Order: sequence, then structure tokens, then C-alpha cells
Amino acid sequence: MFDLNYDLIKQEIEAEVCKEHNVHPEFVKTDEGFGIKACCQPFHAELVAKSEKMIEEETTKFLEKMMKDIFKE
Repeated sequence: MFDLNYDLIKQEIEAEVCKEHNVHPEFVKTDEGFGIKACCQPFHAELVAKSEKMIEEETTKFLEKMMKDIFKE
């Protein structure tokens, strides 16, 4: 596989603020990937969806770059 830029994802996630509690989440890198600690379930679900989208975008960028490098003349 490849390493995702967790620093970018961490910055984006930890910059968010819960609309209800006015608290920032905590991004935790683990052996399996990462986890997000949030003050409430709705905020956690929102952050998980955002992080999944970011991972999808980073993966797409990586694969596009890899394919370009493979087919260089």
C-alpha cells in the first residue's frame, strides 16, 4: 500500500469545531490507520464522513500520479 498524508488530514479534522459544544476534536494515529475523538456522536459521524472523503481524494491523487509515472515515455 502507501502512506497517506495523515498530517494534512489531522490539520483539517482538528480545525473543525462542534457547533453544539464549541469543542475541537482530537485526531489519533493508530497502527491500523487513525481514530477521531469527538465530544458527541453527531459531530463524530460528520468528521468520519469528512475524513473518508479526504482519504478518497488523497488515494485518487496518489493513483493518478502512479499511473502517470508508469506510462511516462
